[in-house]
Amino acid sequence: MSGARRIARGALGIAFLALVVLGSCRAPMTVYYNAPSLAPGTRPEMNTAGFWIGRHPDPDAVIMTDADILWFNEHVRVKTGAVYDVLRLSPERDGLSLKDSLRRILDYVSSKGYVTRDGQKASAVFLPALKAAVGMDRVPARVEVRWGLAVNNCDQRLLPSSQPLYRSPTDTNIDRLQNNTLDIATPVAVLHQSTDGEWLYVISPFSDGWVEARNVALCTRDEIVGFQVSPSFIVVTDAKADLFGDPALRRHSSYLHMGVRLPAFVEPETDVIQVRVPSRTGDGRCAFEAAYVGGSQVSRGYLAYTPRHAIQQAFKLLNAPYGWGGLYGEQDCSRFIQEVFSTMGIVMPRNSTQQARVGREVASFGKKTAATERSLALSGQATGGITLLQFPGHIMLFLGMVDGTPYAIHDIFAYTEPAEPAERLMAINRVAVTSLALGSGTKKGSLLERLAMVRSVSPE
Repeated sequence: MSGARRIARGALGIAFLALVVLGSCRAPMTVYYNAPSLAPGTRPEMNTAGFWIGRHPDPDAVIMTDADILWFNEHVRVKTGAVYDVLRLSPERDGLSLKDSLRRILDYVSSKGYVTRDGQKASAVFLPALKAAVGMDRVPARVEVRWGLAVNNCDQRLLPSSQPLYRSPTDTNIDRLQNNTLDIATPVAVLHQSTDGEWLYVISPFSDGWVEARNVALCTRDEIVGFQVSPSFIVVTDAKADLFGDPALRRHSSYLHMGVRLPAFVEPETDVIQVRVPSRTGDGRCAFEAAYVGGSQVSRGYLAYTPRHAIQQAFKLLNAPYGWGGLYGEQDCSRFIQEVFSTMGIVMPRNSTQQARVGREVASFGKKTAATERSLALSGQATGGITLLQFPGHIMLFLGMVDGTPYAIHDIFAYTEPAEPAERLMAINRVAVTSLALGSGTKKGSLLERLAMVRSVSPE
């Protein structure tokens, strides 16, 4: 499947459920109401990791060893085709295939009828200039791949522009040009450059798209391998870890998302750890420099893969704001899953559809499967902390059952509740613990009634 098609079909998970049309002569408007701080059906104590760990039958069981995880990650790459080892890519690419990918993205965006913030049609005022910026006529027959590392946390876009596009001028919650976010030290394969030189079209480990050139330092493959293969490394275990330019932790330079791995000079009994980060020289080349993180925000090596660690990591992101495609430095539902499992060394694809193909199938349901049958399957077969629950466009981490009701933690944008004269969209817009009864009595149905796939993140 081409990069453009992956992007066009890549449904980064979101619980974005319905339109409320107000008035017969007005354009459709999306109206959200504020959801309560505590989700309906959730008790305060359920918002702690300990509540679910205490109910777990074996929270400290090692689900996969380090060797198991290495095999598992390779299996995920092969099975899904949605996780790339960038350094294994061919040093040459077919120019016609690249042109086709770039054209597909333009056609995809053009077909959606997106608008700018002020309501102007993108196809009339925005996309023609972007088509010129893409510069498909400048793609050679054989593309020589260049390699690089991200030197900043940066957005990856469908087109070479930071300007957002929306479904309608009254629905500006989601920027439809946002494709993904790259973390500091993410390796990329550089395939193309915009006509103004300000943007690069790259393949990252989880997605294709455009990033600003200032955020990428060009390296050789050997330089990237030397940077990545380090006997000592840290993994970020906080929701975000602060990155400093001095060992006194005074000169703040950036931050690192949960799950980011960096080579480190790890010394025992120290509260400050020196790490290596890539930087960009004046001519765009790669250099490496020292930076510093607090020892309490990271793990020296990966965490063991146990239900306890998975649940604890998920709850470190509790109440973190929702960010479609990683916008605003936050996460959507599938990136939430990625970050949690990456602390244990497990590689997950970027979108929810592909994540639902990972691991051992526990159960799957058709549209007509009764809610009681679904709940019974979860009660008898799903394990808290290691089980993913997916329906089209969204994915959750199963926590357990309480009084016969299944619960999950997930990054949810909104849900629908019954109301008169029309159903209401309730915006949660953050990582939350909810029961799967959420949405009961609506046309869409509850989370449980829409559940399609249940998978354990463990060998098939």
